[in-house]
Amino acid sequence: MEEVLRYLREEVHGADGALKVGRRLEGVCVRSESLGPFLHFKRGRYTRNLVYRDARFEVVLNCWDTGTCSPIHDHGREECWFSVQAGTFLLEDYPLLAGGRQPGYALLGPPRVSEGVGPGHVDYRGPLDSIHRVTSVQGPAVTLHVYASPVDQCLVFDVRRQRCVWRKLSYHSVFGRPVEGRPGGELTERL
Repeated sequence: MEEVLRYLREEVHGADGALKVGRRLEGVCVRSESLGPFLHFKRGRYTRNLVYRDARFEVVLNCWDTGTCSPIHDHGREECWFSVQAGTFLLEDYPLLAGGRQPGYALLGPPRVSEGVGPGHVDYRGPLDSIHRVTSVQGPAVTLHVYASPVDQCLVFDVRRQRCVWRKLSYHSVFGRPVEGRPGGELTERL
């Protein structure tokens, strides 16, 4: 994990960092023993585990129980890459038809659903095409997320009500240590 972080610090802070981060993560599967301190699973949920954070980017390891999915959400207009480390996922991309750039009215189009993706797959979300949902179909599953700037909140979308609201994000663990009494800001749904 230290080697991946070293490369990311060089790439994100350097020229053309956004392009290089995506290339750097392609096919990367971090050795499970180096992920150990950050692997915190919770039945029926996924957990967000902070690995690294500075003013320019953060690295979060998400641990997923089989059948859990995120709500439909964006990334607060930040760039994000995630690399599947273990498990199989379905990815749903939602086009924004109207509203949805701030809390309130949001009309989304029908989702474009991916085939199952597994270890080594890298997904990229840009500032304007980031509305999606991630579902773990086979687990336990692990994804490694790199955000070009730290993300403290995001918009969560309710397709039925055609609305979106801000959701404050929290961590289950920080640098390998579980957070006690953390707020209930997890982005988690159960199928």
